Amino acid sequence: MTGPAAADPPPRVSREVAREKLRARLLDSAEELFAARGYFGVSVRDITDHAGARLASVSDQFGGKEGLFHAVLLRRIQPLNDDRRTRLAALPTRGTRARRLGALVDAFTEPMRLRAGDPGWDNYFRFIAQLANSGHPIGRLIVGDFNAIAADFITALRALFPTAREAAIHDAYLHLVAATLHTYSNNLRLDSLTDGRMRTGDIDKRHQALRRFAQGGITTLATTP
Repeated sequence: MTGPAAADPPPRVSREVAREKLRARLLDSAEELFAARGYFGVSVRDITDHAGARLASVSDQFGGKEGLFHAVLLRRIQPLNDDRRTRLAALPTRGTRARRLGALVDAFTEPMRLRAGDPGWDNYFRFIAQLANSGHPIGRLIVGDFNAIAADFITALRALFPTAREAAIHDAYLHLVAATLHTYSNNLRLDSLTDGRMRTGDIDKRHQALRRFAQGGITTLATTP
């Protein structure tokens, strides 16, 4: 005689698993649609239809579209910036300034290179590049998440270039961000400019160009009186 079906999960566990799966579908759908159309080009119904969910599920899970927007970004920001902070903490304290600057640039850019090619991360990179250039008040929801990591890198740049002007250090960081977002925004601009002779998707080549550009530009900015 066999006992009860002990392998069947309790109903409460099943509900929690279903809720987590629904949450993940909504996040993935919103991320993909935001990347393709921008925040204001996507309705809640677009997201729920794409996710195969009820219209009310966005409110149930996230409190509304803004809450979903923030959750989409926070899901990527946290691991990305945790990786960057780990790399910052391991920066070399000896060697030439060029070598140490190279390690600092890698600390910012390498976490994106390693994640490029994953569809979810590619959607995130495309969307965040749009947000960085929009200037719309919706961006206020993520300012704190981005300013915290910015302060860490600005501090590291100041340590490398202690006599640099404050404006030069801030410009150096912001241009590093802009160049990195361009490199990973999947915008196909290079493909268009070269009629396909060079490809945005050649990540390693584009990344090496980014590193050289960032190191040279930062050094020039920080050492010019």
